[in-house]
Amino acid sequence: MRQTDWQHSTDEELERLLIERWVSRGLLVGVLAIAAILATYVAARGLTGRTDLLTFVALLALGAAAAGAAFSMRLHDLKIHRELRRRRARSGSG
Repeated sequence: MRQTDWQHSTDEELERLLIERWVSRGLLVGVLAIAAILATYVAARGLTGRTDLLTFVALLALGAAAAGAAFSMRLHDLKIHRELRRRRARSGSG
């Protein structure tokens, strides 16, 4: 979601958006954990062939992509949190 899309949302809509993004980020962290476990398993067996090596590299790439996406989402979520705090401080209801 672009910044201009959420800046005009109500406080309640922003809170719902943050919850949805929290769940999505949790799923990405789950993907990262599964990729790490599988990569560890493949590496522990030994990278004996090209297939093992490609599997290991693919799992590392998947884990890195999931981590990058989760980190990027968190940075965006912080902007939304700051906007909510700013609104609440301005309205005096915070």
